[in-house]
Amino acid sequence: MAKRKRTVGLLAFLKGNTDPAVGMPGCANYDHRYGGCLFRHKCLVQQGERCRYFERTVLPTAADIGLKDLIYSLYEEQVGIDSNGLLKRGQIRRCPDCADEVGPRQRYCQKCSKRRRRESYRRAREKHRLMRNT
Repeated sequence: MAKRKRTVGLLAFLKGNTDPAVGMPGCANYDHRYGGCLFRHKCLVQQGERCRYFERTVLPTAADIGLKDLIYSLYEEQVGIDSNGLLKRGQIRRCPDCADEVGPRQRYCQKCSKRRRRESYRRAREKHRLMRNT
């Protein structure tokens, strides 16, 4: 049985869902009661304008639910941003040794980091042993 890929529209992502099991909180400034922004009469994204708060805080959460590319492209289309990459999307960094994904503030993946640490320790131990014998 093949698993269907989950899709969601931009406005559904913007509004979010109150059920935490769904994992899509939406924009914190969206007023569900009146259907707009808490700070403006109407939501900028719904009007087709850029919203700095939405770009900085809400868009990055699309990666958490696995819809990063879809939501970013829908937002760019909604507000009329060229597809030449005006929005910064987090790049997946790769390990220079094995090309596995590297986490934030890491130079190598865990496997290569462990291997390099062992090699360094062995070299230092060998150098120390050679210096002691001479």
